[in-house]
Amino acid sequence: MSQFGIIGGNEPGAHSSTIRTGKDGFDITFKKGSSSHVVPGYHLFILKRSSDAFNIPGLFTRKFKGIPFSILYDFEEDKEYIVTVGARRQVIESIFGGIEGLEFEYLTECLDEDIDARTLWKYAAFPLPEGAVNNFDTSENSLLMQSRMYYNPENLADVYHAMKNNDAKMLVSFIPASEAELEAERLFYEKEIKTGKRDGYIRKEKRVSSFVLLSNVVASMFTTKPVHDLSKGAIYGQERFEELPVKIDTRREHIARTIVNMCNNARRTNDAIFKVTFVGYGENSDLLEMHFRSKFPCVKEPVSLTEELTYCIPQKGGDVMSGLFASNFIYFPRGYGLEEKEKSLKVE
Repeated sequence: MSQFGIIGGNEPGAHSSTIRTGKDGFDITFKKGSSSHVVPGYHLFILKRSSDAFNIPGLFTRKFKGIPFSILYDFEEDKEYIVTVGARRQVIESIFGGIEGLEFEYLTECLDEDIDARTLWKYAAFPLPEGAVNNFDTSENSLLMQSRMYYNPENLADVYHAMKNNDAKMLVSFIPASEAELEAERLFYEKEIKTGKRDGYIRKEKRVSSFVLLSNVVASMFTTKPVHDLSKGAIYGQERFEELPVKIDTRREHIARTIVNMCNNARRTNDAIFKVTFVGYGENSDLLEMHFRSKFPCVKEPVSLTEELTYCIPQKGGDVMSGLFASNFIYFPRGYGLEEKEKSLKVE
């Protein structure tokens, strides 16, 4: 094997990496202090062309079942890369060949990103649809129907177009998860539904002055909406409530039902299962973060700069979800042509 490069230093605790040509793709050895591990079969592809209409991304994730991969959105250069590890190049290219409307080009190199750690952020997110469906259709057309219900390309498309020409990048990692992990998710959220977990509140005794009460009466004369706001003096007298009234957290219930349905469907249809993670960086990463958070329910997670991240290798962590739901985080611009784009840049 021929050695391609070493990054890092020999000082204690330093991160370093060694790239070698393996049996299929690159094998990258990562070292930290006295420990090391190898990531075999590194392959890099760039999106070359996407038509105005192509197969639903749900098919894309199903074909990648059991294969770790990541997608890098380079907003400044308007380019998209796919990194795969542990799978033969022939396998990946056969997957691409089976997806009508998309074309990828194989690159004989590794992505080695220059990342400013101060701009890094990391999120776990979930593509929450507007409505949850309790029963899934298991007919031949079920995948298309489900994709229409649960896949919304506009969310990530909005982020993509809003960030175009900005100095920012987003790495979306898809790491295969087990059926046991998905089942644990199902049991947890199923319990949430059955127990009816709710947020309680106490209605305390509240005295109101005659002036406040009169103000409420006058206000109600100019609106058809009843005045019930305690802060505006709606009167409850001196009666004390011993029992705790409850209000149902409908958003929490909606999330729970959606996840349970997702898990049930994945189990019945043999769908792929992934842990999905999002990492952003670049000079305008704060702007990217704002757009991303506005589109998806998400939780921020700790992140640190590692050699694995500079190569855009799939990152650990994230939320467990089916391939159908994970497809929401895959976006290929319609009518995209890398060759045409590069020609136009040369003319300018």
